[in-house]
Amino acid sequence: MPKVIIIGGGIIGLASSYYLRKKGFEVVVIDKEEPGMGCSSGNMGWIVPSLSDPVPAPGLFKTTFQWMMKSDSPLYIKPSALPSLTRWIYHFRKYCNEADFKKGYEAGLEISRDTLSLFDELEKDENIKFEVYKKGLLFVFLNEKYIEEKYNIYCHAEKIGLSAPVPMSKKELLKMEPALSDNVAGGLYLPDERHTRPESLTKAIKDWLVKNGAEVKSHSEVKDFVIKEDEIVGVKTLDETIEGDYFLITTGVLAADMLNKIGVSFPMTAGKGYSITITSPSLQLQQPLYLGDSRVTLSPFSDSLRVGGTMELSGINTNLDQRRIKSLLVTLQDYLKTPLSGENQKNWVGMRPMTPDGLPVLGEVPELKNTYVATGHAMSGISMSLSTGKIMSDLIVNGNSDVNISPFAPDRFKRRFSQIDKDNKEPMNI
Repeated sequence: MPKVIIIGGGIIGLASSYYLRKKGFEVVVIDKEEPGMGCSSGNMGWIVPSLSDPVPAPGLFKTTFQWMMKSDSPLYIKPSALPSLTRWIYHFRKYCNEADFKKGYEAGLEISRDTLSLFDELEKDENIKFEVYKKGLLFVFLNEKYIEEKYNIYCHAEKIGLSAPVPMSKKELLKMEPALSDNVAGGLYLPDERHTRPESLTKAIKDWLVKNGAEVKSHSEVKDFVIKEDEIVGVKTLDETIEGDYFLITTGVLAADMLNKIGVSFPMTAGKGYSITITSPSLQLQQPLYLGDSRVTLSPFSDSLRVGGTMELSGINTNLDQRRIKSLLVTLQDYLKTPLSGENQKNWVGMRPMTPDGLPVLGEVPELKNTYVATGHAMSGISMSLSTGKIMSDLIVNGNSDVNISPFAPDRFKRRFSQIDKDNKEPMNI
């Protein structure tokens, strides 16, 4: 029985392990912390195939750079981190155009085509129980001009069989979600989207893996690789060397540094996101909300409400900036009828793995014939987790996938950047 070593126990690693184990492969999951408790634990849990658009968008960089330098803005670049981020930002800017956005969104929709059916299948597994809701997603706007803009983007999700967004007037919006204030101007309802409590999902899959013969190694960090010719044959932790036939790296934002040790390079940075989980909240939403003007999100769970958002580029770190937490709570005042309170408040920060083009990195590592990588899902980790897991298991088991993964190739940046750098020799002016 072939043995696969999965390095990284976030939702991408766990989902890949699930499909590999179901196909009969021996599976070992290695995580330097507790599997599922990294970036997968405090996010919003959205299963939203319609929202498969990349982060770099037309005009984003050009029109909002000064806004990005404000510490309470939805997208914040920390000035002290600029020297280390300059090259990444330079290439990110190159993708902020209509053509790349369209190609990126089409690629995202393709990888998300089977998202809902895969989650349906996961729910049918009697040994996997997790908190999940099928209530759609409600976009809320204070400014009406954003309604048509977002509709024109997400209506393209019909290409993969999803319902088109439903425009909603202010009256319709307040009737659907009574917790909203009179400040709202209107919105969009996306009926097919879902959300889950991400901690419950990762725990359920991890428990299934353990019960079904997979080995899960917590608090075990991979320090080095054992390489023979063009293959990895083992990984070294502080305590042991673990041998395997195939290796899959799913360590999120840390994947780039890990692969750099074996001569593989691609651009990656952390898009830090914040969330606040309030238990026994003073209000209960009917469905998750996306506050479109400010890019703040809310997810209702069985006993709590989670508020999340912001994109902070400050390098790879988990430092929690209290100003970002405060800005999330202040934003709610414009959208909700009454102040939000509860019994307890848990603040959280996580590092989303971000590539300059906003797309995941999926596939076989070109330099090593038995090594694969799956990372870079930005805000779509939960949503794309099962489709990614299935893709990676198909690649390892069969050598191919039903999904066209060429837009996500690990070496795509090397090809494009070499041409960009050739054509643009001027330094980045910011």
